[in-house]
Amino acid sequence: MTRDQILSAISRGIGDGAWVLAALAWHGKPVAKEKLRDVTNAYFRRAKPEETEMPIRSRHLLDEMAARLEGAALVTVFPKGKAKLYMVSELGNELIQHMRKGR
Repeated sequence: MTRDQILSAISRGIGDGAWVLAALAWHGKPVAKEKLRDVTNAYFRRAKPEETEMPIRSRHLLDEMAARLEGAALVTVFPKGKAKLYMVSELGNELIQHMRKGR
């Protein structure tokens, strides 16, 4: 597989996780997991004001998405006390650029 094929496959596989990545990149600094839902949904609201259903509707969806993105190395997790801070990883930034190009 080529690099573009791999990035395209990851892009298809993360579903609404793409909104989390985009929101983290937009936010520009690490986000605590407790705030990740708010940051993602606020970004989504700005991008799609006509939509009523947010990408992260529950703590369960938040936990699933965060684990999926972390497992795929698309986010970097920094422990801070009992909390975890999430930030887009180098691979996550590469995926964002790939998705922006529409590949």
